[in-house]
Amino acid sequence: MKRQIVKGLAMLMVTLALAAVSATVANGQSNARLIAHVPFDFVVGEKTLPAGKYSVAATDQSGATMAIANSQGDAAIRLSSPMERKDREKAAKLVFHRYGSTYFLAQVWRAGEATGREISKSDQERGMARELKLAKNGRSFETVIVVANAR
Repeated sequence: MKRQIVKGLAMLMVTLALAAVSATVANGQSNARLIAHVPFDFVVGEKTLPAGKYSVAATDQSGATMAIANSQGDAAIRLSSPMERKDREKAAKLVFHRYGSTYFLAQVWRAGEATGREISKSDQERGMARELKLAKNGRSFETVIVVANAR
């Protein structure tokens, strides 16, 4: 009887240790920052950010909120949702939608991961998309990709 109790406790301890290690690894991955040089002004939510070097990271463990900031204090926070990769490329990158001369941050992809984060569209982006879609018979934006580095 004592032997069974000791075995049960040992299994419980091993399971808890594995769970703690897994949570630590997952947390480390979700908080990885991306660094990218964006060569144009762009919009995140309702805020226009100037061209420059930016850090992009999740503000919470789930990755639902993304923070974009540069060293000069320009920053924005926006909600995001998970999305699956459609291509085989596994590079870290920022994806922008371009409407005329206005760029909107649309997606954030970390290197080697099969899922990325899609940034919620602002009212301004939805409005521009509607206008251009009508003017161009269905095509409202161009996709622009900026390569990023994980740090």
